[in-house]
Amino acid sequence: MGKWLKILGAVVVVVSGGLYAAVTIGGPDLIYPRVDGVSFGPSSLAFVDTDPGKTIGGTILLGRAQDESGVEMYMVHWGLEVGGPGVSDDAGRGDHGGSCKGFRDTNHVAMALPSDAGETLTLNIAQGTQVPDGAVYLVAHTLYGGIHNLAKCIQIPIVNRVD
Repeated sequence: MGKWLKILGAVVVVVSGGLYAAVTIGGPDLIYPRVDGVSFGPSSLAFVDTDPGKTIGGTILLGRAQDESGVEMYMVHWGLEVGGPGVSDDAGRGDHGGSCKGFRDTNHVAMALPSDAGETLTLNIAQGTQVPDGAVYLVAHTLYGGIHNLAKCIQIPIVNRVD
């Protein structure tokens, strides 16, 4: 029972004689579901901002998984800072010990299907895209059976080119 409470992150509080339920999403202790069996994430992630202003835009290059059997989709998300500024305290927080540094999802940026053409998948971030508050990473992962495969995710810092 305790495991389910931790997974759901549910907190029940009695407030003013009534019952109030809150589900916490995010935060440093979030538990993500695991993909059962053998799974793979993208092999590489690269992005160069070609938008010279305070917004970003450009092409994401995403290396395919070593084995795409069972991969439903590739996704790139905004990743939030966890802990203090910088990455030194982010490693291993919420990603099952994968290579992400404290990934926290704020929505997806782009996605691709395994059936898309090319050895490297090419995805676009439209010029003039506003980076969400607190987002400091681009995070790429695969989906298996509707589960975000965050144990095999990769991420890179967002570097905003400002001329």
